[in-house]
Amino acid sequence: MGGSQKHTNKAPRTITAITAFGLAMAAAQHCAAADVGQSGAPSPALSVVAEWSALPYALSDAAAARWTTSPLYGKALMQGVKLDSQGRIYVTTARWGGRDIPATLSLLVKRGAGYALQPFPSEAANAVDDRKGLKAVLGFEIDRDDVMWILDQGHIAGQPSAPGDEKLVLWDLKAGKEIQRYEFSDRDSSKTCSFLNDITVDTDSGFAYIADSGIFCDPLKGGLIVYDRKTNSARRVLDSTPETNDQPGFTFAIDGRPVLKDKPMRTGADGIVLSGDKKTLYWTALTGNRLYAVETAILRDPSATPEAIRAAVRTVATLPSNTDGITADRDGNLYLTALSQNAILRRDAKTGAVATLAQDPAMVWPDTLAWGPGGALYVASNHLHLWVDSDMNFTDPSVPNFRIWKVGVTAKPYTAP
Repeated sequence: MGGSQKHTNKAPRTITAITAFGLAMAAAQHCAAADVGQSGAPSPALSVVAEWSALPYALSDAAAARWTTSPLYGKALMQGVKLDSQGRIYVTTARWGGRDIPATLSLLVKRGAGYALQPFPSEAANAVDDRKGLKAVLGFEIDRDDVMWILDQGHIAGQPSAPGDEKLVLWDLKAGKEIQRYEFSDRDSSKTCSFLNDITVDTDSGFAYIADSGIFCDPLKGGLIVYDRKTNSARRVLDSTPETNDQPGFTFAIDGRPVLKDKPMRTGADGIVLSGDKKTLYWTALTGNRLYAVETAILRDPSATPEAIRAAVRTVATLPSNTDGITADRDGNLYLTALSQNAILRRDAKTGAVATLAQDPAMVWPDTLAWGPGGALYVASNHLHLWVDSDMNFTDPSVPNFRIWKVGVTAKPYTAP
């Protein structure tokens, strides 16, 4: 269904000898910025958990009939990946292509030797015509209590969202029910400009921090949103500042191919994560290579002025590549995807040094990072640059379009107590 599909349980492959391409990329990284170093430690193994040329859905007969007759059939794009405490894998497929995408949030279920995407929590919960339904989920997080924090962009195929479409839904995976919902107001996000991209969660304080890329306006309207679960309220900060918009003049390429045919890609605040002690918030703009940080205390302070918050922002690193997804471990080490290098970077919490952790020529557009049971690290890659240029081959690509990788790293995630 949805084109060719295959599932791979390959033996982990060592990445330290991945051809001259990997060595050249490592050398380029070493020269890219003075604050980037090499750890000298062996690279962790990478293994492929699942892969597809086109995403297959597990649907009811009625939903399957609608999907198979749609012009979008087989052309969904996978973006986010997260795992719960039981090792179940969830993925997002924001409806950037249109309303016909069967679901925007799915659970992977076994189908033969591979996996299919089963709408989660249900097909009804993903209904585009239901005001309460999930419309376009991109970023999400699962906390240590198995509560899934679902961030709904609201925009389908780039169209303005309606009231209630842009929202945050908290779903208790153990109880199997929604436990909280917040609909973003016009003060929090723009129904025309906002692009709610990613979220990071502090279970102890009940705060979550959201990156808004602001891509639907020119100039961009990026920003951060601070959400307080205890009061079910939100506050927008760093609205349209240089730290949350695209970096002027920054361009990038994937495997030597510029991203977007007719104009450079411009995306503001994207990857976002808390430090292990939850005292610092880190983020990057996808169109840029600066790593920003600010103390969470000032973000949680309702009396802090916009000027005071911006003055507290620091640029803590110039990265060797722009990045999409970020996560952290409990010790405060950061893990960042490196788009132009088909790699994952690691920033040492003690020294601030950034080094290549793992790299593979086939890990094209590493998008989202996730923690699994036992502190295992996962990453989703999706060739996003081909999809946005309408050049993705969903039938017989030389490399599967969508992969979920497991990285040979074991650490406590930042969400751990």
